Amino acid sequence: MITDSHVLVSGAVSGEVSGVINELESVKKQTIGGRFLVSGKINDTDVHVMVTGPGIVNTVQALTAAIEHKRPCLVIQTGCAGAFRQSGLQIGDIGIADQETCVHLGIEPENEEQALEELPFSLMTLDNLNIKHSYPIKPEPVRKAFDILSETFNICRIKTGPFITVSTITATDKTAERLYRQFAPCMEAMEGSGAAHICLYYNLPFLEIRAASNYVGKRDKKTWNLPLAFKRCNGAVWEILKNFDKFGGFAG
Repeated sequence: MITDSHVLVSGAVSGEVSGVINELESVKKQTIGGRFLVSGKINDTDVHVMVTGPGIVNTVQALTAAIEHKRPCLVIQTGCAGAFRQSGLQIGDIGIADQETCVHLGIEPENEEQALEELPFSLMTLDNLNIKHSYPIKPEPVRKAFDILSETFNICRIKTGPFITVSTITATDKTAERLYRQFAPCMEAMEGSGAAHICLYYNLPFLEIRAASNYVGKRDKKTWNLPLAFKRCNGAVWEILKNFDKFGGFAG
């Protein structure tokens, strides 16, 4: 595997990364693992941007292909997300994951009011980690990203906290309340645990930075603001890449 010093940025759909692509200089385009990848520079930072497609399976396949082709120094996953009202985040605000949990991995409890039980086997064992459905995220990149955005991106609230990954988009207030009671997440999306798994497997620093496009709960797309979420997540990632060297990299 070729080792490089570039940052790999991924989004499920093009709108989640198009703003970053538009800021790249010395642009090159190629196909890796059947996925479209754009590379270039932001200041002196080499950046590769990939659209993975939605969901865990697409994300794992795309990131694996990109990493096997050329190992990055950092993976940043970005995009829109649903915000849990209890977290205090509002539409357009930025969340940075400090833990990822796949809520569909586990043993179904007999009573839906009870928490999901852990799997009776491990998905991955690495060093002292025994991964069953929750993935820790290295704290140093999270802290640096929060510091950068707190200093340079003060147009909205920035919050670190646990994220959850779902395969079924939450569409009722009852389910949203149950998920918050069980996992206390600040955001819900469909790719994070897959990316976190791959980055742990390859021992790569990982950031997941998302902007809230809607609240988790009763599905009413009239209240969503995807254009704002796309603009904010692209802007947040661009600020981190622009200040990458200033903060000494993200290899923590």
